[in-house]
Amino acid sequence: MKLTLKVWRQASSSVPGQLVTYPMDNISLDMSFLEMLDVLNEQLIKEGKDPIEFDNDCREGICGMCSLVINGIPHGPRTRTATCQLHMREFQD
Repeated sequence: MKLTLKVWRQASSSVPGQLVTYPMDNISLDMSFLEMLDVLNEQLIKEGKDPIEFDNDCREGICGMCSLVINGIPHGPRTRTATCQLHMREFQD
């Protein structure tokens, strides 16, 4: 799967932020959204860039810490689904 992420990046509250576009390729449909972000972070670290910071704890759909806004919707397109349980098969290329 190919995917284009637009992530709000802001180093601190004292500097302006911006949306940064990250094209992703070869994303497994079986990955969770957070696993896909882990793949992106590994790529960013290899390139010497700062990884994307996001809260997560259990990654089992229990704690609720993995609250991201995805396509303008808190936790993404599936209701009653934590972001860590939201799989990439819910999205299209």
